[in-house]
Amino acid sequence: MKKRTLFIAFTLGFLTLTLTGGLLLKERLTTPRPPAARVAAAPTVLTGSLEGGCYLITPTTCKINVEPFDISIAPGETLLSFHLSANDQIIYDFGASTANSVTGNYSPSSVALDFAAACGKTYSLELQALDTGDLDFVTIGQTDSFTCPKATFKLFMPVVKR
Repeated sequence: MKKRTLFIAFTLGFLTLTLTGGLLLKERLTTPRPPAARVAAAPTVLTGSLEGGCYLITPTTCKINVEPFDISIAPGETLLSFHLSANDQIIYDFGASTANSVTGNYSPSSVALDFAAACGKTYSLELQALDTGDLDFVTIGQTDSFTCPKATFKLFMPVVKR
């Protein structure tokens, strides 16, 4: 008899706590919050436009080529990072050195402007940058879609000369 009474009391207490907690949670979720304060970001700007395309480097290998571009950093800010992505996959990630901060205009070296690609595939490039005035990466340039040329396989036949 005592076990049964104890079990009933425990069950009723558990149900009461569960219902009260659910009502408090519902009230918390439906109560409007004040809008978050917005921080004005100083976006990095792409000088010119982002241009890119694809070419055959060998009869079976393609590369994406990105034309040289300048990133103009807002006055008083330093470039922290930028990345270039193809079809939402990062293909180049630049992180600035704290010893040599990047201010003003920055042009990546041409070594970083050719990237491996799949022949026959369509790509779209996007450039995002982050400076000390930004809260998150800002898209500063993107290309229209372009398709890499199809690979050309050569059939070699041995030639016997007499």
